Amino acid sequence: MGLAVPLGTLLAICLLRTNVFGRHWAWLALSSQLAVPLYVFAGGWSAGFGFQGWLNLTAWLGPQVLTATHGPTVSLLAVSAIHALASIPWVCLIISMGLLWSDRGQEETASLEGGWWRVLRNVLLPKLRPWLLTSCLWCVLPILTEMVVTNLYQVPTVAEQVYLDASRGELQPLTYIAAVGLCLLPLTCLACLVWRSFPNWDEVIRRFQNYQPIQLQLHRFRWPLSLWVWSVVTVLVALPIFNLLAKAGWQPRAVDSGLTSYRWSVSRFGTTVVESLTLFRSEFYWTSVLAVLSSVLALVLASALLAITPRRSRKWVSLAMLFLIAVPGPLIGMCMIWLFNRSTPELLGRLYDHTLIAPVFAQQFRLLPLAWLLLQTVLASVARQAWELAEMDELSALKRWRYVLLPQVGSRGLAALLLLLVLSVGELSSTILLLPPGVTTVSMRLFELLHFGMRHQDSGLCGLLLLLGWGVSFIFWKTLNDR
Repeated sequence: MGLAVPLGTLLAICLLRTNVFGRHWAWLALSSQLAVPLYVFAGGWSAGFGFQGWLNLTAWLGPQVLTATHGPTVSLLAVSAIHALASIPWVCLIISMGLLWSDRGQEETASLEGGWWRVLRNVLLPKLRPWLLTSCLWCVLPILTEMVVTNLYQVPTVAEQVYLDASRGELQPLTYIAAVGLCLLPLTCLACLVWRSFPNWDEVIRRFQNYQPIQLQLHRFRWPLSLWVWSVVTVLVALPIFNLLAKAGWQPRAVDSGLTSYRWSVSRFGTTVVESLTLFRSEFYWTSVLAVLSSVLALVLASALLAITPRRSRKWVSLAMLFLIAVPGPLIGMCMIWLFNRSTPELLGRLYDHTLIAPVFAQQFRLLPLAWLLLQTVLASVARQAWELAEMDELSALKRWRYVLLPQVGSRGLAALLLLLVLSVGELSSTILLLPPGVTTVSMRLFELLHFGMRHQDSGLCGLLLLLGWGVSFIFWKTLNDR
């Protein structure tokens, strides 16, 4: 949080409020990281700097880095760095939304009185307080609810301990108390604080659609600030991709001295690509099935909630969604096991052992809040005049959906579905305990492989998930530009 919030805030201000070079492309590059799972971030950095990474830092720093004395410290720093780097694009997005929530008249007055420093201090930063609080919540959230990265680096956290107790069958009342008291309750209290200070979401969307912010002309500072922005974007986006490409083609060979040297090989890279696409067909199949079922169910549930919830009560539903997000992933798995893995009624036990019903319902704790937010965003983008004309013509609900809603939000609805699919593909902590026998997803297989150091197949799978994130980001960018 100490690194992600300041850096993400500066990036948002530079990209949204200044004329740095290539800011639209920088936005596209940063947004591609929003759909990348945490373990892929870990894989991208481990491919270069971790154990068996192509840079082989052990040879540079000495083997003492991996000893028991230094190991815990290095692991803690690695986990902190991965969580911070993964949070920076999200902080940038959240703060960018907050930068649109300002009064243009106040900005112009402050700019005339004291320049951009007064605009930043007296207008923007006070308006950004709830958004900064939201950014802090988002940085803390994966640390208290996810166990994937901490498990890879053997860093003891509450969520990690809950997962270990459940996987070893050593569940105790203290496990539930720790999960609720140390993870769920603090996050819920912080979420309630954010909920109370956060503006109405419909008004945020309307401001996003219509507001034209004032941009600062950098003049002689344009080149230095642009260089800084692109340096940060390169480190966040391009360096992990370069690490994966290098590791995917890293070929060992014996030299005359009897030692082993390494070089990058085109043939090894091609073999890695082919293996990544062919050796994990079963994992791709089950991942696709789970993602489709979970995403469709989330959209159906969110649509039903929107249909039956009055507009004035939707903020309370949003509060309930924040509660769902705050539940640690391993605790979700334990609850689903208690609900479905039972002998009476027998139907629940059969569904648990032979279907994906348990992981599908577990993923709703992550997908349903996002589906609720996305559907509200899509509906808020429909012009009010269209609804008023539909009411004047006394159109039925079916005709309103066909002639009013679908033509205006069809592409945006598809983009929302794709985002849910990508999030489902990357979700692991809530489903790792629930997959039935014979079912292995890409996230589960990659999670297992990463425990043994970065190898060729690991790099290939991480690269495929990165390409998926880039594709979804491009679709979102195209959808927003077509509005």
